[in-house]
Amino acid sequence: MAKKIAEYRKSYFFPLFLFSFFVSGLIFISYGYIDLKSLTAWSLNLWDCLFDGKLYHYYEYCAENIYNLDSAYMGSNYLALLPWAVWNLPIWILQRFFGIAAVGHAWTLLYSKIFVAAVYMFTVFYAYKIMIIMGKGPEERVGAVYLAFSFPFAMTAVYFAGQTDIISICLFVIAVYKLLDGKRKYFILFAALSVGAKPYILIAVAAVVLLTQKNVWKIIRDIVITISPMFLFHLFYLKAPMYKESMSLGPGGGQLEAVLGMSVGSPSGISISLFLVCLICLYFLIYIHQWDKKAEGVIYAVVLPFLLFFMFTEYKHYRVIYLLPFLYILFMLNKDRLFYNLLAECAVNIGIAVKFYVTNGGFFSNWYVFDFVRKFIPKTGPGWLKSLHAIKENVMSYDTPIYVIASSVVFAAFVLLLFINSPRFKPALKEEEWGGALCTRVLLWIRALVPLALVLLSFYRG
Repeated sequence: MAKKIAEYRKSYFFPLFLFSFFVSGLIFISYGYIDLKSLTAWSLNLWDCLFDGKLYHYYEYCAENIYNLDSAYMGSNYLALLPWAVWNLPIWILQRFFGIAAVGHAWTLLYSKIFVAAVYMFTVFYAYKIMIIMGKGPEERVGAVYLAFSFPFAMTAVYFAGQTDIISICLFVIAVYKLLDGKRKYFILFAALSVGAKPYILIAVAAVVLLTQKNVWKIIRDIVITISPMFLFHLFYLKAPMYKESMSLGPGGGQLEAVLGMSVGSPSGISISLFLVCLICLYFLIYIHQWDKKAEGVIYAVVLPFLLFFMFTEYKHYRVIYLLPFLYILFMLNKDRLFYNLLAECAVNIGIAVKFYVTNGGFFSNWYVFDFVRKFIPKTGPGWLKSLHAIKENVMSYDTPIYVIASSVVFAAFVLLLFINSPRFKPALKEEEWGGALCTRVLLWIRALVPLALVLLSFYRG
């Protein structure tokens, strides 16, 4: 182990690791976002209902909103919250028997957030294991791990927002690892748990099933098994008090419409989802493609549907976490194209950061910074930062030129990622022939600075 660490210290990724570790720690200790409070409270509600023997009334209990949360309704299934609830058992005991309000203290929320941070690290660990099973060397493995660990909007999704998406992603990464290890039954098991935790992952699960299974009846069987936990949960709670209302009025309401994304009118007057059309075409091409048992094909099958998803739908900034870690595994598989991939990905990160900045006033107004951190932040006098915040306050809508330009840049960058990672793309020159190594390192540092810039802007005090 010590020998491996000494070896990794020689890599140019090592100082980047240290810097990104510092930034992720800064984000982790600074924020108590509303989603972290809501999800922590809803995980504790599971223990209340279980303790009182009223688990069937869970959604009704959540709707009472005893914590005065911004989201009064728990608008999804609670399968992803089950392991989180086990982790949060100590703070539930403190609340239930000692009167300590679990969502009223920074230290209890930080304890809760440790769980999603640990799941994030576990996800990155399995990315490393996937690289090993693919037979990649130390540099490729370290590169994939660093890029996944430091993905700016995975960092904000986990350390700032405390979202449950990372639980679904972690389960799916384990599923893919099991598939590449020749254990297909475990792949189906973990894929089912992953879809149960968050249905978005079904977009990639279906692609992998179509690539690796060509028998139509077995495809149907695998898809049915995969969606069964989610379906059975819904069936069980269908008549439960406040369940339907919670699904429609909670944070998960309207997600199907969001998934359908951009639509165009057909000659018959019917609206057609561009994402759904592209996804069906991609699924068909994947199905007719003969899989050669190589792991690279599975990685492509995961990444491509999500790139289409982000090209043709309007999504929350943290939703791009679904590219984790497979996009970065793909980057290191195509190491000769790393500069081009990082250039496109930096455009994505900066473009999304701009979109995030002009539409999320709460994040950049110091609202979600813990009190114990806020009191150490000096007030900012007149200057460029104050002017920057004034500009932001005047453009907080989705139809301003700034937002349209940023969205266009992000869309173009996603198209470029599709093109750059095509098996037919060949760089004109090798990296060493044009000094690309230095440019690659510059891009890596620019990429590492994006989340720090977001943090510093959110610390603003006028």
